[in-house]
Amino acid sequence: MKEMIDYHCHLLPALDDGATDLDESLKMARILSDFGFSTVYCTPHLISGSYENDPPRVARTTQILQCLLHEAGIPLKLVAGCEHYLDESLPERLTGAFTIGAEKRVLVEVPFRSGPELLRPMVDAFTRLGLAPLLAHPERCRAFEPAVAEHGLRGALSVMLGRQAAEDFEQGEVAALRRSGCLFQGNLGSFAGFYGSDIRERALLFLRHGVYACIGSDAHSSANLQRMLDAGFKAIASEVGTDAALGLFKAVL
Repeated sequence: MKEMIDYHCHLLPALDDGATDLDESLKMARILSDFGFSTVYCTPHLISGSYENDPPRVARTTQILQCLLHEAGIPLKLVAGCEHYLDESLPERLTGAFTIGAEKRVLVEVPFRSGPELLRPMVDAFTRLGLAPLLAHPERCRAFEPAVAEHGLRGALSVMLGRQAAEDFEQGEVAALRRSGCLFQGNLGSFAGFYGSDIRERALLFLRHGVYACIGSDAHSSANLQRMLDAGFKAIASEVGTDAALGLFKAVL
């Protein structure tokens, strides 16, 4: 299980609600490395008025932590990034944004409780700038909840059990965004049940429908990190098989 890539991790110290200090960053890094990750994208929050993590600051902190990992003998390659909060000000914050891969993907967090109204303008804004969204943990966001009203009680039960028909799923917001060029990153903690059973079932539903391009730890601390990694990988592998699970962990975007 080596050469895995973590596209979403709050590893940098004291920049957001992730690692509180360098010691915590080193603890997290060692756990991630021992589990099999060789590359970690350091993605602190970028939220207007809360976490103003501009690219130079993130790049500088990433470089310092990389040097400390080398000194500590932790074989982990760090890549500077950000988790960009989706609001009306996001397009103006994308100049000089950290991107992932040749398609210039930008990690975006959709507000957990908002509807889908910001999604289409987001795609249009990214397209104009020559960028493409990588949407973080859609299973946790109300905007991506599968529509069930028109299917009645039987449809609702099917979604709850993770058995939504493919033709129904293809009419939903997630499928439409994928057709528009968006990619999705699933959270290990969701599969491990850390956010509740409903989100776990939605993550498994999305997994069955091939929604995820990659997986991220979204780790914020070393507490329970090992348990989350183990349980999350086990849940994914149980659903799609070990080879397919490893494919998601080793995906190069």
